[in-house]
Amino acid sequence: MWKNLSREELDRAYNNSLAVPNSSKLTQRWTDTSYELRGRLPGELNISYGKATRQSYDYFSAGNDSPIVVFIHGGFWQNRSKDDFTFIVPPMLEQELSIALLGYRLAPDAAMNEIVLDIRNGLNAIESMVRSERKSFSGFCLLGWSAGAHLAASVMDQSNVYATVGVSGIYDLEPMRHCYVNHLLQLDAEMAMRYSPILHTAHFDKPINLLVGNDELSEIQKQTLDFFKYRESKGQKGVLLQLDGLNHFTILDELIRKDSQILKLVKETAKR
Repeated sequence: MWKNLSREELDRAYNNSLAVPNSSKLTQRWTDTSYELRGRLPGELNISYGKATRQSYDYFSAGNDSPIVVFIHGGFWQNRSKDDFTFIVPPMLEQELSIALLGYRLAPDAAMNEIVLDIRNGLNAIESMVRSERKSFSGFCLLGWSAGAHLAASVMDQSNVYATVGVSGIYDLEPMRHCYVNHLLQLDAEMAMRYSPILHTAHFDKPINLLVGNDELSEIQKQTLDFFKYRESKGQKGVLLQLDGLNHFTILDELIRKDSQILKLVKETAKR
């Protein structure tokens, strides 16, 4: 268990970048591809839902009758941007899925309660926009990676969300409070408890499908397995996929492969 690890060991247990030697090359490719796509993909960029620059979203429509996937990026609540993940948009559109990339404020400029509130407000803003454009609305399927999976699970109680796909997520924040991640995040015991989905039931009665790579850090894998077992023990709907040969970064690359299990699961979940 993580409680038996030293601080140095726990830091390594959650350091995905250190665990994947070429992680910087992988993420730089995401950024470069996304930058190029943002210049030519038809869509609406940087639609504001708050005063801060990061309180904005991008929206790419696959047609007024298409399901809507809202992607929430990772980065341990303190890194990365929605702009870095535009590379996942083309395969979504090819699957006839509309997609929104939802940005949010990051630590240390925002505490966890404020970050979760950003996701809630962002979803409500996207709903208002969709209702205005389509004249109807059937809800969102959330797709979260890493910290984004945590944020997706944290807002499942919203009436405008009907399902979530969580990829390589964090569902128990207590270990975060004791490792390097908390240097900027500044979680206290109360905040960690309040915003750990594995300790609550607000995400019940809606399906959450979970994925994690078998080449990921053992603590990351355990977060997903424990959350799945918790929900399963309470009779909640959802599947668990443990994908061979994939780490914390290459698992997201699977979203751009037409025949990937992840893309298939996202499509099936979104189209319910």
